[in-house]
Amino acid sequence: MSELKVKEPKLKDDPRPTCLANDLGSSGLSFVLKGGIRMFAPYSFLMRIEMKSENEIWFHYTYGIVRVIGRKLGLIFTLTVSRVLGGIRPTDPDDPCRDEIEVTQIVFEDAGAATIGTV
Repeated sequence: MSELKVKEPKLKDDPRPTCLANDLGSSGLSFVLKGGIRMFAPYSFLMRIEMKSENEIWFHYTYGIVRVIGRKLGLIFTLTVSRVLGGIRPTDPDDPCRDEIEVTQIVFEDAGAATIGTV
C-alpha cells in the first residue's frame, strides 16, 4: 500500500525581539541589568515613564530610576503604557530584529543615592 504524503505548511518566520518579554496581565516589569542582575519592579511603584528620545526611556519608580538605552525604543514605551510588557533585557547579539529595536544597556539608579548631598 502506498503511503499518503501530506505536505506540511511552512510556518512563516515570525522573529520577535529578544529584548522584550510580553506577559499580558503581569504585575510589573522584570529588568536584566549589567552583570546579569535581575530586578523586578511592580507597576504599583511606577510613578511615570519618560521617553527622553527614541534611544532612551526613563522609568521613574518610588525607589529609583531604571534607564533603558538603545535604539528605536518606541515599542517599549507603547507596550509598557498598555501594561502588556513583562520584561526588558539587553538585545542578544544574533537578534534578527536588531534593526527594528535594540536595547544596549539597562541602568538602575537608586533614589537614595541621588538625593545624598542635595538640599
